[in-house]
Amino acid sequence: MKMHRRAARRRWVAVATAIALLAIAGSAAAFQALPLGAQVNDDLGAGIDKTLNVSGEAPANADVVGGALVAGKPAVPWAVFRQQESNGAPSPHDQVFARSFAGGTWTTRGTGTVGGRSSASPTFSGSLNFDQQEDGEAPAIDFAGTGRAVPWATWYEETLGTGFHANNVFASRFDNTGDANQGKWIFGGQSRGTGEGTVPVPSLNIHTDQFAENPSVAGGSAVDPTKPGPWVTWQETTPFPVNGADQIFVSRPIGPGAANCDGVTPRGELVEGHVPAIGGFCFQQTGIPRVGNTGADPSLNVDPTRNAVEPNIAFAGVQDGVPWVVWYEKDKGTLGLGENEMVFAAKGVKDETADGGFHWVAVGSLLSATLDTSSKSGFGACAESLANEEHCSLNKNPGSDAENPRVAAGTMNPANATTPWVTWDEQVGGVTQVFVSRLLGSGASAHFELVNGGAPISIGANDSTRPDITFSGNTPYVSWREDIGGGIEKGFSGHFVNPASPTFVLDESNVPLTATAQADVREPISSSCIATPFNSDGAACQGGAIGTPFLLFTNGNSPRSLFANAYQPDAPVTGGTSAVNESTATVNGTVNPQGASVKVSLQFGTTTAYGQATAQQSSGVSNSATPFSAELTGLPAGTTIHYRAVATSDFGTFVGADQTLTTIAHAPPAPPAPPGTTAIGHARAFGKAKVTGSTASVRVSCEGATGATCRLAVKITATETFRHHRLVAVTAGSSGRRSHRVVVLGTASVSLKAGQTQTVRVALNRTGRQLLARRHELKAKLIVAQATATAAAATVSSQTVTFKRAGKRHARRTH
Repeated sequence: MKMHRRAARRRWVAVATAIALLAIAGSAAAFQALPLGAQVNDDLGAGIDKTLNVSGEAPANADVVGGALVAGKPAVPWAVFRQQESNGAPSPHDQVFARSFAGGTWTTRGTGTVGGRSSASPTFSGSLNFDQQEDGEAPAIDFAGTGRAVPWATWYEETLGTGFHANNVFASRFDNTGDANQGKWIFGGQSRGTGEGTVPVPSLNIHTDQFAENPSVAGGSAVDPTKPGPWVTWQETTPFPVNGADQIFVSRPIGPGAANCDGVTPRGELVEGHVPAIGGFCFQQTGIPRVGNTGADPSLNVDPTRNAVEPNIAFAGVQDGVPWVVWYEKDKGTLGLGENEMVFAAKGVKDETADGGFHWVAVGSLLSATLDTSSKSGFGACAESLANEEHCSLNKNPGSDAENPRVAAGTMNPANATTPWVTWDEQVGGVTQVFVSRLLGSGASAHFELVNGGAPISIGANDSTRPDITFSGNTPYVSWREDIGGGIEKGFSGHFVNPASPTFVLDESNVPLTATAQADVREPISSSCIATPFNSDGAACQGGAIGTPFLLFTNGNSPRSLFANAYQPDAPVTGGTSAVNESTATVNGTVNPQGASVKVSLQFGTTTAYGQATAQQSSGVSNSATPFSAELTGLPAGTTIHYRAVATSDFGTFVGADQTLTTIAHAPPAPPAPPGTTAIGHARAFGKAKVTGSTASVRVSCEGATGATCRLAVKITATETFRHHRLVAVTAGSSGRRSHRVVVLGTASVSLKAGQTQTVRVALNRTGRQLLARRHELKAKLIVAQATATAAAATVSSQTVTFKRAGKRHARRTH
């Protein structure tokens, strides 16, 4: 809606009536309130009085986008909205505010502005308005800058003074650089004069004395995808070819850090020989000049002789390098073309001969053509005839009224580059329904084709209007408002499945809304994983985000209030178990994601405090119970284990009921086998040990049951007899004399299983060898003992063995 009288801008006077906010903000079953029972428009200290109205004026009172102030961090909702100011203020005017949602709460983003008329002494610290004594209207928001970490907002205000006296479009960025302007909004654009004040006005208008409205901003770049800039589109009246007809214009940014805006169009006002670049930015108009008193204004209209309104912009293609703008045209023109409302889309194409280095090509369902001054119409091939105009449109039925288009870029196939998807509402059999179309083909064959089999995604018997569209990862989502009868409006939303032939699935149809008669506004939708070059076009959500979609909605009448919802799953169901053993078990669960993917896992532990969790898995996008399972590991044996299913979105954790399992206890150890029985023998002489040199050997066997063991110790001992401390005898047996001692001359050990036989060899140790060296022969005792269950060993065999000194015998023979 366009109104050129300042009084009309002030008609929304609040009625401060206390209401039950929780009842107003009640979320639908598939949605989670952000947060429960709380409004988005609530920060009295910043000037946001929740007891006063948000705007209800078409086409929008708010916009929302997912973004982060630090590159690579998870994206969170950033909302910008139009709010009535305090009743106590003189001559109240609507202010534009921005807030973000993180950590379960909304935070106002902005503690003043830089470069505005109200920057020096703002009445409302959080307001983005250039002039807080004027209404800020139709705000929009997106992220740009290096790493897509800089929020940009656009809106329009009436600007007074010489060269103005009309609605002007403004753009401002949020400063998060840690400098002196930290937390402020900084205006950007060339100085267009000071009007009735002393502060340069950074208007984006082509002409500051023409009415400009309904801007839209998108971050993107056709040059460097790592540094997207804020491109802005809007509608603006012109005096030619029809005085007062709205045209669509697009400007691209020059900056940051622009030294001046000399040579930039629209031309700014010189100050000391240069055009100041306010905030380090200029905005350069783009396209082929086609309208205006001098014919120098680059309108995108297909038919510049009638009104083109409510544009929206997005970037698509490889590395989001192609700007796309959608709008609709209405009313009767002078070219004899269509008089009904038609939706159009155009892409920016690099062209060094055109303003800003780009011209625009309208792409329709059957025809594409450059928006230039060719053909007999003087406005390009799409305006050559009614048939051409209809073929250049996106309408389902070119003869029906279609309006309120919105565009988002994305792809349902991660292998493909993003393309523009457009949604709008259109008359079908006297009822307004919502349609969606996507770009197919490339080059000369590129065209828009309806999805959902060409059918509307809304099917109600009453009007469905004001759709919006976004991507979450590789899934497109659409929201709209619908009259369900009896003067009741509800918010609807859903998503598409099947990339080859996209089909719509309705997720929610019960979001409470202010009736269209009081709030003819869009319920904007976005997500924490919109498709950008920084997340592989949605295939890898930045910061590990899940990509939960969220939306804003207006509810209540006195006052009208702004709320936020996010998709949420049903509570997961904790399932049964399988493959339970001593330390592991497989457990199961199910979850209905209710239209948006969630992360699922299982928590477990020996108590209901759990303490451990399995790795998260993705549920995928679904509207039915989705099973999942995981293996629990490291469990203690013979123990009761508690476990439960868990589902996580970007905004909450949802748990299933507690269940238990009991691991298998450790098996008791087998009783030890009884000891075997040792048998002593020798292959040549059973029962006799054999002596060879200084080594004695004896053959031993183990007999007994399977598993029985014989553990044997074999040793050689001798008894030494002394007289007056002199060694007089060495014998194998004991001595009756007092002065003697038993010495060990050698040892060996062996362990045998039942049924094994082994020859055990025992060599004389040093003591034994010394004794043998001093005597002709050495008699000793060879003892075989077997370990028992008691501490003492039992002697199995004890026999005398004789060692002889071979060298001594040889000496006697030669003598």
